[in-house]
Amino acid sequence: MNATDLSDRQRDIIRLVEQTGFATIDDLADRFSVTTQTIRRDVNDLRDRALLTRVHRGVRPVDGARPYASRAVEQTGEKAALAREVMRLIAPGASVSIGLGSTPAEVARLLAEAGPRDVITNNLVAASHLWDAEDISLSICGGSVRDRSVSGSAAADFFASYRVDVAVFGVAGVDDDGALLDFRASEVRARAAMHAHARQTVLVLDQVKFHRRASARGGWLWDLSHVVTNAPPPLDLAQKLTAQSLVLAG
Repeated sequence: MNATDLSDRQRDIIRLVEQTGFATIDDLADRFSVTTQTIRRDVNDLRDRALLTRVHRGVRPVDGARPYASRAVEQTGEKAALAREVMRLIAPGASVSIGLGSTPAEVARLLAEAGPRDVITNNLVAASHLWDAEDISLSICGGSVRDRSVSGSAAADFFASYRVDVAVFGVAGVDDDGALLDFRASEVRARAAMHAHARQTVLVLDQVKFHRRASARGGWLWDLSHVVTNAPPPLDLAQKLTAQSLVLAG
């Protein structure tokens, strides 16, 4: 079995635990109106797939980034809505850089049908949506591949060698003070290079990211041209964003 075999309840368990940081077996059983034995089977399966961490009496999110395959099958409708909002910010013919993440990859899928343009990316899933598109001039970062993407110094150098109209990227999380978080310093450096070499920057993220923690930080939420999300950020962060920069999908 793989991540595409997850039940709807298992996907909901993952989302809930990532939002709250911890859930007991009893709480999950009450929430989903099933027995504790059923929840234990669900979470043990998720633990075996490295999608959740089993702890005493409950579960918590896994440490670090989860495999792309498990993220790609979650909230597909929400990701499609977010990608459509991003597309409204990209002018016809505008050159685009695309960073890591399953939602930026969904943006690439829409770009493939949106007319001629230059696209550069280190996201191999995004590239796979584009390399057969006749109107797209596609440049892909070379280097070591991890979780369907290229990061490290190669990615930062790659993005620094271009100047594009719009950079589209995600993050692992947003800290309480508005700092942008990723799981690795190399991912932060690549994102910083995208930001520095784009005329406009678009961060696309679902609301769960406002509650998620990661150890590498760099950049601030309000330094971006646009923040596209599917629910309002926490009030103290939302107050620091302009009406033009915050875009809500839905």
